[in-house]
Amino acid sequence: MTETSPEASLGHKTGLNAFSLLACRVGTDLLNFLLFLVVSRRFGPEGTGEYGYGFALAGLVYYAATLGIEEYGVREYARLPAERRPELIANLLGAQVCIAVAVIAILIGYLAITQPLPHMLIIIVCMTIYQLGAAFSATLFVPAMAEQQMLPPAFINLLGRGTAFVVTGLLILVFNWSLYVASLAFAAGGLLMLVLALRSAASFKVRLMPNLARRVVLDGVHTLWSFAAVGLLGQLLNRIGVIALSLQVGEAAAGIYTTGLKLVEVACLPLVYIGVAAYPRLCHAFADPAGFQRLSRQGFVIGTLAAALLAAAMYLLVPPLLVPVLGERFAGAETIIAAMAAIVLAQGMEIVLGRLMLAANLNVARAVRIAFGTLVCVLLTIVLTPLFGIGATVAALVCSYLLVDLLYYGSLFGSLRKAQLRAGATLMKRA
Repeated sequence: MTETSPEASLGHKTGLNAFSLLACRVGTDLLNFLLFLVVSRRFGPEGTGEYGYGFALAGLVYYAATLGIEEYGVREYARLPAERRPELIANLLGAQVCIAVAVIAILIGYLAITQPLPHMLIIIVCMTIYQLGAAFSATLFVPAMAEQQMLPPAFINLLGRGTAFVVTGLLILVFNWSLYVASLAFAAGGLLMLVLALRSAASFKVRLMPNLARRVVLDGVHTLWSFAAVGLLGQLLNRIGVIALSLQVGEAAAGIYTTGLKLVEVACLPLVYIGVAAYPRLCHAFADPAGFQRLSRQGFVIGTLAAALLAAAMYLLVPPLLVPVLGERFAGAETIIAAMAAIVLAQGMEIVLGRLMLAANLNVARAVRIAFGTLVCVLLTIVLTPLFGIGATVAALVCSYLLVDLLYYGSLFGSLRKAQLRAGATLMKRA
């Protein structure tokens, strides 16, 4: 009987984890999409705009509060000796608690300035609780993810998020509840995720009490700022269009744009979860510069081709189904949704290159480059959206993502070439 090689075993485990993550996320997104259908048909583009606006603000809270801890935590947990791993989780939780408090204070200030209507405020608060539960759950899942035991976190995520989507949809569809009252189910789903994530982390014997020592918190923030910046700026890059359209054009336009972004998100899921599943393996492979460079080039080529195929699928398949699925009030939005397929290609390349940069310890370089791309997107969106409408919003996002992709590519492969040259020079000196 032939033995399975370690490389083949790693590949099999990566594939199984990617399938598990993708399957659970597809289930979650299917439930989310069904809720989206309920909201769209019951409340129209205006209700969809409120739903998207609430999610946009709560999403910014989520990505600020996660601090990029999942990416950093998995990388460090996989490389640390076993005795230091429990302390790592306590330190990460301490930094996360402090940042979450600061983010909530900023959100309160924003709401005080914009003064949303009472029903909109309830939606935002409920979705923020939901996203905070998901943010802390991501940190608590670090041990399981680093050990490549990815099915339990994926299932817990499906259960918590699915509960929010299903209950909210039933309250609207069956009991005719308003969107803002039904959104209370989102808060319950976030709390459910948090409780189950605590049980998952406890099974790995890690310390669950956040370490709030001043030195630990400051060190954590100093280490994690670049990871947090990428997550927050990535959300701002995507969501600035929703916010601009809501404030400058109208809720109907924001609803159409939100619909397109949701379809883009679904189309990019395979790239996201293949990257998550391969991440621990990439972190270990970085010790071999030549091997990592070869793996990175292969990943970039395959990922770009996959992104192009996914973009083509969205362009060809989605527009004809828009009105039959979402309703007559979305008639005329087909052209915009088709144009948003370009976002799939540009964002898909960013997903692939961004994951490779994290594995290559280029998290600071990644943060700087996406900050520049986000600044460009914000300026283009704010200036052009009032003049040219939703089409300009889409174009601004695509151009900004392509700029980020170009900057990522130059930084990643330039750094890998230098690392390989240094390794070759060291070998020659030793010889």
